[in-house]
Amino acid sequence: MMKTGFTAALSIFAALILAACGTSGKKHGKPVQAVQSKVKPVRITHIDRTHGSQEIMIQSMGLIGTPYQWGGSSTATGFDCSGMVQYVYKTALGVNLPRTARDMAAASRKIPDRQLMPGDLVFFNTSSRTKYSHVGIYIGNGEFIHAPSSGKTIQTEKLSKPYYAKNYLGAHTFF
Repeated sequence: MMKTGFTAALSIFAALILAACGTSGKKHGKPVQAVQSKVKPVRITHIDRTHGSQEIMIQSMGLIGTPYQWGGSSTATGFDCSGMVQYVYKTALGVNLPRTARDMAAASRKIPDRQLMPGDLVFFNTSSRTKYSHVGIYIGNGEFIHAPSSGKTIQTEKLSKPYYAKNYLGAHTFF
């Protein structure tokens, strides 16, 4: 009996953790507003935006098919959404980004969708716990690459897909 209760508690805990970058499940109630953080802005100035975008694209596309892993941040362990973005920017440009989607949003500059270029970030609210709960890298033509959720792999997706369109928060850049 105790083992069953422990298993149920462990399952609930695991489900809550996987929702951090996951894209499944429904939002409950009003989303929690972004917490004011002391995240320092990140601005990329050592490489022009066009060349930087190309490097980001090369690195991100090479990760397609890599398994999702909550908290993962390497090709050996797999990636969650923010771990993938952090890895790509570090590998492609030598830029250190904050670890969470929320902190990446705080460190970047919000831009209008009409200015969105490959390599920029797209943010989503997929959790009732934090406003900026999922992030992907824009790759052009209305598509982005991301680590979606447990049991899936890094893949491309259309911003127009109903789930992402409904939960879309906007575009940000570090350039």
